[in-house]
Amino acid sequence: MVKALNCPNCAAVFNPSNKSCEYCGSYIITTDSKQFKYDLNEFKPTYKKIFFHEIEMGTNELPIRSGMANIYYSATKSDGGRLLLTNQRLIFCAHALNINPNLYWEISLKDLDRAENGLNLLISQRIKIFDRKDNETTFVVYGGKTWIAEIECALNQY
Repeated sequence: MVKALNCPNCAAVFNPSNKSCEYCGSYIITTDSKQFKYDLNEFKPTYKKIFFHEIEMGTNELPIRSGMANIYYSATKSDGGRLLLTNQRLIFCAHALNINPNLYWEISLKDLDRAENGLNLLISQRIKIFDRKDNETTFVVYGGKTWIAEIECALNQY
């Protein structure tokens, strides 16, 4: 059974299985998949706005990949949530079960210098994101090599 939500754009009741709000025409992505690669042909120019959960995509911004992730601070501290790569930015949003559920992190692709593989932990991997000032942010994700490839591809097309 699919739970009804509210559209982040107009607050109308929204059924996630419909993908778009019948009232305002916004496309709302609500996947719970461990990893998800988006088909860019799915996003029609008729959609008024595109939302990833409650994050509004910018003008001409389209999602590329999303998945469960932890923002990694140390061996004993991390926050879980979802990582989203778009054609304009990389975004992390913590889920509600964290001590810090309002945690939000993002970097524009224009400020992203590179992404590198980190420690491989069987089914999950660390990926290291570096900005142009060489500041590092580490995430633990499923399919780290795929994330790196997708980020590199997005950087090359940006």
